[in-house]
Amino acid sequence: MLFKGVPQSVMRNLFSLPALLLIILVSGCATTPKEPELSLELRQTLWETRYKELQQMNHWQLMGRLGLRVPDQSGSMSVEWLQNQQDFTVYLDGPLGQSLAKIESNDHGIMVEADGKRYQGHTPEALLYDLTGWQLPVSYLRFWIQGVPVPGIQETSMQLDNEGQLSHLKQAGWTIEYLEYQSQPPVSLPGRIRVEKDDIQMTLVARRWQVK
Repeated sequence: MLFKGVPQSVMRNLFSLPALLLIILVSGCATTPKEPELSLELRQTLWETRYKELQQMNHWQLMGRLGLRVPDQSGSMSVEWLQNQQDFTVYLDGPLGQSLAKIESNDHGIMVEADGKRYQGHTPEALLYDLTGWQLPVSYLRFWIQGVPVPGIQETSMQLDNEGQLSHLKQAGWTIEYLEYQSQPPVSLPGRIRVEKDDIQMTLVARRWQVK
């Protein structure tokens, strides 16, 4: 006999293996049904309702983490963004809460505080380029952070997800990917976005939103 001397309990376990393997394989093949994709027309309708709600969001605060990759350099920092109508103030902090910079924009122009010095200019982009040599779309970020395109830019390409939210956006040569959203009644807000152009990449992760 082929299995002579093998205990019956072991034999039962051996013969049950094929059935067990079959169950595992079948279970592995079973996947959660994919949510039906809404029509473009319905997604557009959801977007129009969402866009109207976001347009009314003029006072907000965002706290999170900003990853920045530029030629030959990369790093991350804490970010706090305070938006009040058209004016904004951005605080950038390094490890252990070390203050890196404060960027403030209002009707009088743009001001940057860094290394104990103050710098002023007419636009955030021009001033930061003079200070760092990097083309950073600071004026556009206030819109992209909210999950809306910058108004008035004709060459705009956008894609919507099943919730009528932006999933992909192209503006002014920049590509913005919306990787995650957070529920912030009455409207969801981006939880993680990636902004890229050429050899510059920014990744913003929102830890907390506060809408006033």
